[in-house]
Formats: sequence, C-alpha cells, structure tokens
Amino acid sequence: MNAESFTGSESYLRRAHQVIPRGVNSSRRSVLRPAPLAFSGARGSRITDIDGNEYVDYVAGYGPMLLGHQPPEVVEAVRTQLAAGVLYGGQHEAEAELAERIVRMVPGAERVLLNVTGSEAVQAALRIARAATGRRKTVKFEGHYHGWIDPMTANGPGSPAGTGPAPRPMIAADHDVVGPEILVCPWNDSEALAGLLARHGADVAAVIMEPVAVNGGNLWADDGYLATARRLCERHGCLLVFDEVVTGFRLAPGGAQQRTGVTPDLTVLAKALGSGFPISAVAGRAEVMRVAEHTVGHAGTYNGNAVSVVAANATLDVLETGQDSLYPRLDRLTGELADGIARLAARHGAPLQALRAGALLRLHWGAPEPLRTYADTLAGRTAPLRDFSEHMVRNGVHARETGLWYVSTAHTDDDVDRTLAAVDRALAAISGPSAG
Repeated sequence: MNAESFTGSESYLRRAHQVIPRGVNSSRRSVLRPAPLAFSGARGSRITDIDGNEYVDYVAGYGPMLLGHQPPEVVEAVRTQLAAGVLYGGQHEAEAELAERIVRMVPGAERVLLNVTGSEAVQAALRIARAATGRRKTVKFEGHYHGWIDPMTANGPGSPAGTGPAPRPMIAADHDVVGPEILVCPWNDSEALAGLLARHGADVAAVIMEPVAVNGGNLWADDGYLATARRLCERHGCLLVFDEVVTGFRLAPGGAQQRTGVTPDLTVLAKALGSGFPISAVAGRAEVMRVAEHTVGHAGTYNGNAVSVVAANATLDVLETGQDSLYPRLDRLTGELADGIARLAARHGAPLQALRAGALLRLHWGAPEPLRTYADTLAGRTAPLRDFSEHMVRNGVHARETGLWYVSTAHTDDDVDRTLAAVDRALAAISGPSAG
C-alpha cells in the first residue's frame, strides 16, 4: 500500500499557489512532506489522494472524523435535511434536540449556545465569562491552543516555556495583536496558578485550559491539579473554562471532564461534534449562561444551521447509544498502536514515545522519559518527526508531521497491523546514530 507518486498533488499546489497564498487555506497544511496532499475521496478509515494513493488516515480532518469518513448515519441525516432546507434564518426543532443531547452527555452543560468554529466558540465563552464576572482578564497556559483569533493565539504550541514567576510575557507569533488582558501561566503547576490568582485574581474573569493538554504534548494533569484549579477559581470568583474542542466526545461521551471528574463553569466543544460539518458550542452552568439572555449578544448567520445541526445530532446519537462498545474499542485500538510503536522504537533504538489520551496519540522524538511537562515536550526534536511522517505517508499512512494522531471508530485491527508495519519501515529508514 505504498504511495508511489505525488505528481498530481504537486501540480495542484502549483496551480493553487497562483491564487491562494501558500496554495492552502489553512497554513499548517502546507508543510506535509513529501507534498501537501490534495484528496479526491475518503471513506471509513481510508483517504485517497488525487494520484490514487490510498492511506490509513490518522489526520481525520484535523480531528472531527471520530466516526471515520462518511459515517452512514450522518450522511443519511444530512441527505434528508438537504431536501428540506439548508439555512432558515430562524429556528428549527433539531437545535433544541442537539442542546438537550449535549446537556445530557456533558457534565458541565446546563445551557448551550451554538457557533460554527472552535475559535468563535472560545471567544463567545470568554465574552460570557467577562459579562458574568464584570472582569476583563483571562488566564491561559503555555502551549495550550484556543483558536486563531487574537489575542488567544499567543503562547500556543511551540512557543518557549517561560522561567520565573507567572504570569509569563506574551509571545506573539507572526503579527498577532496581543494586550495586557491575557495572563500566561505554566500548566499543571498548582503553586504557579495559586500565586498568579493571589496577585491578579480580582481582575480575572476566566481561567481557560485544555483539560488534557493535547496541543501542549498530549499530557494528563497530575492527580489533584484540575480539582485545585477548580477550587482556586471558586476562591477568587473567576470562571473555569475547559476548551474541549479536541477532547470533547473523543475521550468519553462527556469528554475529558467525564474522565477526570472535574466540572468546569463553561465548556467549548467542536471537532467531533459534527463529523466534519462545521459546528461548535459553548455550554455551561445555567447561572453563568443566563447573561446570554439579557447582557451578551450571541450572533452569527450560520449558528444553528440546519445541516450542521442534524449532522451533530446523528453523530451524538451514534456515540451515546453505542458508548458501551465504541469507547472501549477506541481505547483498545489506540493502546495497541501505542504499545506497538513503543515496541518497534525499542527494536530500532529510536527515542520515540507515543503518549495516549483516549483516542489520541502524540509522538515525541528525543524527549525526556517520563515526559511530564510542556518544557519536556519542547526538549524533543521536530526534524526526525517530520522525516518519520514523510516515510509514513510514503508507506500508506496519512499522519501529521506534529505527531498528533486521531483514532476513529472506523479504524480496524487490520489498519493497526498495516500502520505498525509502516512504522517498522519508517523507523528502519530514519533510525541510526545521526537520528537520535
């Protein structure tokens, strides 16, 4: 199942580059080697590029395809809705149905507002937090990602870890506009958060974090850290916001908050919610969300559009009704991948780690063991991971150069076997004295 030729994708990129900056509409897509791939179709766990190469897919549309590509229940729901209408500029019954499902599944959800993208929903959550508390500042954490809209994009994945007391200086990539209302703190450090809030808590509206630091390395918090953050927010009168754009519905039916047992005041959901159709949500305690009834406007032409909403309802129906079998199977397949990668890395003498968080894998090359902190992740090497990713693509596995893999319910035992065979070949190609 090796990929033999990428001339079609290369030709397409040259064409697109004439009219689209970098030739892509999301800049991260431009760096995949041996070429930024252009695709012609996808089904289940497989995706096919315009050269006819088929891959086992772990990019999963950058996360939304938890049910795999073209899940039949979602496709049928969307086909039926298309015959009835796409965008009404008004309400429809599926909106309330979706909100009821989210309230039923997500522990921290009592009221729900819909958006289109995760970045938008983060902004809506922070606006609600400011209105509910009458404060302006937000605490975010090093390496956590909360979308591309300023100023939350600063100090995201890949930015240096700070030293000295929090808050850290803002590190602005590219031409991001940042200001004094964002305070940056190291994550998984209770003393740092306590100290920051002791100094600034009276001005802090929200403490926002990925409850599992997926973008910061796929790291779980130490025992007690999330509960401590919960107590500190209560003590200082600020709101705890969980960005579950990635972890929502993927780690469990109720996301990371179900797995960790810590409930935030506000939750941001997206990606797996819509099986590839653009939809996001802000969910939270009724008392907090009440400000959206009389203080905060929540606008958006495409909010609650019928097609995305019915796709989300169909997705959550599959996950909710099948949770007793689907989630254990996702855990098993992801565990077999992680264990297989570790076994092959040891065989080849490669300093490759595979960190698990539910149906997520994050590969690290040359990072410390055990890998616990964001600073540890930055000690890993990115060039060997890019080489590894290229060889995986050439061996029929679509995997990002960052090492973040998404496992879907469509993946099979055969996919795992094919993937580990590709890992074996990739490590054989890149391991050696110069690779460590």
